[in-house]
Amino acid sequence: MEENKIKVYVKLDKNNCIIKINSSIFLQDITGYICIDEGFGDKYSHAQGNYFTIDGKKPLIDMQGRYNYKLVDNKPIELTEEEKEVLFPPVSQQPNQQELINAQLLKYNADTQLQLKNQILVNAELLKQIAELKGGNQ
Repeated sequence: MEENKIKVYVKLDKNNCIIKINSSIFLQDITGYICIDEGFGDKYSHAQGNYFTIDGKKPLIDMQGRYNYKLVDNKPIELTEEEKEVLFPPVSQQPNQQELINAQLLKYNADTQLQLKNQILVNAELLKQIAELKGGNQ
């Protein structure tokens, strides 16, 4: 019966944080994966959704999109909040180059529309003056 155990594999990032988890049932190629456990049942066969949470632990990723576990001595260990803050600092709110270009184009478009509106008013005033000169006031 040993040979029928389902293996649980994880993939790590450069900090040994577990970034993927899956079972031998669904993995065709285990290159880059590390086997961390084996057994029977949903915890093993559906490791992505069950391996951590079936025991009442946190899921692989927290609500802020940060990984919850690192691998130490081939065992998943929960990251502390302090470790997460260091490993996954908040993304800078600085706009990227494309956002800056888009903002500049929007401003240019708004300025052009204001100029066009002002030119329409000037043209209307000129037409009114021409009409008055030709006797349109009589």
